[in-house]
Amino acid sequence: MKITEIEAIALVWPPPEKQYWTALRPIGRVSELIVRVHTDTGLVGIGEAHGAGMPFPGIYKQDGAGNIQPEGASRVVAEVLKPALLGEDPLDNERLWDKMFALNHYPGWAAPGWGRPQIMTGMAAIDIALWDIKGKAANMPVYKLLGGTRNTVPCYVTGGYYQDGKTLADLVQECETYADMGYDAIKLKIGHVGVEEDLERVRSVREALGPDFDLMLDVNEGYDVPTAIRVARLMEPLNIRWLEEPVHWYDRVEGLGQVAASTSIPIASGENAAHRWDARDLIHRGGIKIMQFDCTRSGGITECLKIAGMCATQNVRLAPHHDPQVHGHLVAGLPVGEIVETFPEADRDPVWNELFTIRPEIKNSQLTLLDRPGWGFELDEQTLERRGVWA
Repeated sequence: MKITEIEAIALVWPPPEKQYWTALRPIGRVSELIVRVHTDTGLVGIGEAHGAGMPFPGIYKQDGAGNIQPEGASRVVAEVLKPALLGEDPLDNERLWDKMFALNHYPGWAAPGWGRPQIMTGMAAIDIALWDIKGKAANMPVYKLLGGTRNTVPCYVTGGYYQDGKTLADLVQECETYADMGYDAIKLKIGHVGVEEDLERVRSVREALGPDFDLMLDVNEGYDVPTAIRVARLMEPLNIRWLEEPVHWYDRVEGLGQVAASTSIPIASGENAAHRWDARDLIHRGGIKIMQFDCTRSGGITECLKIAGMCATQNVRLAPHHDPQVHGHLVAGLPVGEIVETFPEADRDPVWNELFTIRPEIKNSQLTLLDRPGWGFELDEQTLERRGVWA
């Protein structure tokens, strides 16, 4: 089998009508990179990516004549990675991953005008597409290819964003709505307001949902170390499942380790890890108990499997960030798999609502994977035409 063509399609949605704030910034435009890898056997692999490789706030720009021009990782896929992979065997994912990763040693030469984030994001989308081909060639869902025996995995909803005019009663009502939808786990955003106000927000949700409902807290790197330690200790009586990314970006390893050593709440991090070496430092020096490596943001499935192996040796659980249609297979297929993240609000996550004609089902806080070869989902071609720009 040989790779004959690689398509890179950049999609972007406008910002939400009502702004969603995390600790330090609002959610901007939602962007996604779709890659389709074609082969001489007719098998086509689908890959997705998002994140640092997509220049904020979008993934395309207009030239002087007003024509849409692709940007970021989509251009890296089309101009750098595709020429390196045409004619290769798509089943050789380890060798092809190493071939692509080597471009990061001199990114300015390999991909002029772009850097490592764009290369790693492009790699992620291609690697995910190669695993789709691998599953289709074996006539197996990816989770079974990984050794999994279950087709359902636990999932939680991320909510509790800060919005203008949103009251404490509104927050409680939002979380009660998620519970009515069948969720038994919610991750709340904190860090945008004062510590005492956030404590009141979390306490109110806990009282409304009861002691057995899982609550996680996400700071999105919003605190310095002393504040993170103070918040963790204040939140301990509220039975928090994990505290996510509590310290600023510049101290996300050693400072994180200090927080982990100061609280009984398990610490979660890893969505911003670019590769296994970042993940290694978070595990060994950052003291995390929940690894959130996002293979749709950087590196792909091939890299995440290496990280999962490290997690298994250190009693760390894998709860990947975002994209449950891909990460659900990892959680189902690997012994360290814990739970996946979902966003049921179309305004917050239009990708889940618009991009697929066939996708996994979410019901009663469980994601049910499709018993179809590869990832199992199918893309909505009308959405690709309406939102997409081909590189």
